[in-house]
Amino acid sequence: MITIYTNEEYSKSYTELLEILKYFSKSDLIKIPQNILKRYIKDRDINHNFSYNPKLDIDKQNISKLTQILLANLYIKYFADENERQCIENKDLEELAELEKKNQEEYNIETIFNQRKEKSIIDASINNSTTDITSLTVIPDKENIFKRIFNKIKHILKLT
Repeated sequence: MITIYTNEEYSKSYTELLEILKYFSKSDLIKIPQNILKRYIKDRDINHNFSYNPKLDIDKQNISKLTQILLANLYIKYFADENERQCIENKDLEELAELEKKNQEEYNIETIFNQRKEKSIIDASINNSTTDITSLTVIPDKENIFKRIFNKIKHILKLT
């Protein structure tokens, strides 16, 4: 499922991310392009209070999901070596394939058709017990040309 974040959520996440980046070494910070850091600084929410405790594990801190995503993206792009990137990419591909398989099973045309068919059978059984004349459809009888002419003549001669 794709989550769409608001500009306000991004601003708060930039504030949190900048607070976390304060605890990175200078050699690691140099790996992040300056234009990205400047954008984080420019677009951060100055009023958002966030404090990071480097002694605690990152999972135990009150970090937003978006901040975690941004931090993970920074790691993948600028800190991970090629082997780590490949492992992460493979894991992402496996998760994507699993999600695709789940969606195919859930939205399979035959499954949907069978569910609708079962629902219509159930609805029909419910309606059969309370059927009224308005729900019946009349199928007109198709007459051939000779029968229509014969019926017209009978009607004119008032034989019917």
